[in-house]
Amino acid sequence: MPSLKLSVTGVEIVKQARKEKAWTIDDPRWLEAVSQILKPECSWENAEVFVAGVSLPTWKRFLRGDGIDASVFKAFCQVLGLNWQELIDRPFKSPSSSTTQIPDIPLFFGRDYELATLIKSVEDGTRLLVITGIGGIGKTAIATKLAAALQPQFKQTLWFSVHLTSLSTHTPKALESQTLMVFDGWDEILRAGQYPLGAEFLRTVVQTTHNSCVILTSREQPEGLNILSAAGAVIFPLGGLMEGAIELLQHHRLTFNAQQWVALVNQYGGNPLFLNMAANFIHELFAGDVGEFLACGTIVAGEFEPLVSEWLKYISPVEKILIKFLTTSIQGFTREEILLNLASDATNGDILKALLSLKRRGLVETIKDGEKERFFLQLVIFKCVRRLFNE
Repeated sequence: MPSLKLSVTGVEIVKQARKEKAWTIDDPRWLEAVSQILKPECSWENAEVFVAGVSLPTWKRFLRGDGIDASVFKAFCQVLGLNWQELIDRPFKSPSSSTTQIPDIPLFFGRDYELATLIKSVEDGTRLLVITGIGGIGKTAIATKLAAALQPQFKQTLWFSVHLTSLSTHTPKALESQTLMVFDGWDEILRAGQYPLGAEFLRTVVQTTHNSCVILTSREQPEGLNILSAAGAVIFPLGGLMEGAIELLQHHRLTFNAQQWVALVNQYGGNPLFLNMAANFIHELFAGDVGEFLACGTIVAGEFEPLVSEWLKYISPVEKILIKFLTTSIQGFTREEILLNLASDATNGDILKALLSLKRRGLVETIKDGEKERFFLQLVIFKCVRRLFNE
């Protein structure tokens, strides 16, 4: 019997959706609603036994991210109002490429300036646009809004969930047909061992004549992209929310003043996923009062550790040494201080390469300190990395 399970990110999305539903985990309405979907000809209200495979233990396994029957998994997602295809944990086994419809992102806050900038870039003739940023920053969300806005300008729009499919050798043919192609999660190409094919495709996009446009979202900048940017490729690092965070916090019915929302946004780097998770915590334990939460002096680092742990799986040994060193000071270090302290661990060239890689993935941030630049870990990343390495 086929089974499905939630990805790490899917667990957090489901957690948020469940809380917005305002039913407790043990509420029988979850099981009643799922049974009604799977067997609509029966009435399941106040039932003591539900459809085969539907039970409270199954529901809890689903919430933890354990594998359950595929039909029950899809029904739970439907009750939560979520698209199951965007939540599942997918292995890299698909032998061929396929496309999906542009995902529906119901919660989207701010980003007016970023969206206008990206639209103008494509309208000005950009053929390869790469949106980069740390996980949860909103790359997929803004790509969906961008694709929807640009659709009328192209004959067809193809959305590839790269974590879901392999890159097809036939996709370059679509460039001949005035096509908008979006590859969401391009960094997974590297994880799947398909980077040579991916790099060749990107060169084709930039170096051949066509009327199509390719948009990538990626946690890290594809190797060799700087060379392609000289030929017209555009790299767009996506930063955190600021003004848009006000809408996000209001959506969660939190109470705050101007000083408090700025403090909260700075704590979480403006990361929409982090802010959503923190907002749920504030709503549950502080009655939605941001001021009381900030006065408590915690950032709930444990909530984010599964996500950060997943991101750290893919860093190199030198990057691990570097990021661990950065946890020794919340204020961060200058480039010279980093090179001096890690001189016995790696060459200067390897350290600088690691520093650039972590910065491009949003794991390391920078701030001006007089004439020099300091490299530091955003507070949530700092706390999580420190705890993970201590363990």
